[in-house]
Amino acid sequence: MPSIFSRETLVVSKPSLRGILYFLLTIPLVLLAAEIAARTPIGTRLPAPSVHADSFLFDAKIYRLESQLRRDGTLDCLFLGSSVANSDIDPDLVEQVYRAQTGETVHCFNLGMPAMTIDTAAAIADAAITRFHPKVVIYAILPRDVHDAIANVDFLASADWVKFNRGVPSLDGWLVNRSYAYRYLLAWRYWLQIPNRVKMEAETHPLTAKGYQPAQGFREPYIENLTLTPARLREAWSDPSQAQSVRNFLALQQRDVKIVFLEGPAYHEPDASDAETWRAYDEEYLPTLIRILDENQIPFWRTQRLAAQIPKAHWYDWLHLNSDGAATFSRWLGDTLAANAWLFK
Repeated sequence: MPSIFSRETLVVSKPSLRGILYFLLTIPLVLLAAEIAARTPIGTRLPAPSVHADSFLFDAKIYRLESQLRRDGTLDCLFLGSSVANSDIDPDLVEQVYRAQTGETVHCFNLGMPAMTIDTAAAIADAAITRFHPKVVIYAILPRDVHDAIANVDFLASADWVKFNRGVPSLDGWLVNRSYAYRYLLAWRYWLQIPNRVKMEAETHPLTAKGYQPAQGFREPYIENLTLTPARLREAWSDPSQAQSVRNFLALQQRDVKIVFLEGPAYHEPDASDAETWRAYDEEYLPTLIRILDENQIPFWRTQRLAAQIPKAHWYDWLHLNSDGAATFSRWLGDTLAANAWLFK
């Protein structure tokens, strides 16, 4: 009976020189395809190329800002701040109102990042001024920005993308600023891990082309106010470094950019049960901030009156507006920018 097994030995042939050559030739083609895809609408359908900052949201915002700048050619207004800026300011609505009021077009972007403090914002603003050349930087400030050492994204200031644009050279910094192929390689490595895919979706959805991340509905469970309290407000300036952090941010106006500070809105209880908090805000926190801004001739746009008029149904929680409240706030901001059109001259 014939055997079903072959007596022949498997011979593994050596790869031919032609095969190796073909493989090597595909590498630059793949890199070229990645560079082209990132600069076309195809790139918006792919995960954002990473700038190696350990933040999917930061990756997505930087890529959207780069895409916007390629399309528009200029950046007039850059919004910065913590989650309040991220979820409260819709640049599309700001631009629409500004155009309706002035007949002129401005191009704005929201680079707000949840949990960002003013120290980190100063580093990112410095890098963004180098990279994107905005005419105006508008910073939405909260009391926690100057003294919150618990919840923050301070690691962003150490990212090579940020450091390279602040004059600290490195190979990784050069690559994440110059090569989309390298950035897609980084994104692909993250994408291989399923938990990272889940995290990416959670961090970047929803997110508009102009960096606005709307909050929908009403937050459940409703978070407790732990940062805007009388005790925290009284210690806002307890360390001299806190005031210096604000001055460090304001020093960026020496780089031929106009700076505006915007009061981050917060919910006011209709029954005035939070009266002690707002008294501490007005007496303990606000005077020092206003003095520093006045010393540096920085406009400060107050929002307390507007915030008190926004109904609770338009707040996501006590500190963040939902999409309805953000629409009201963004239209007001567009009107305010139109009344200060000199900023763009």
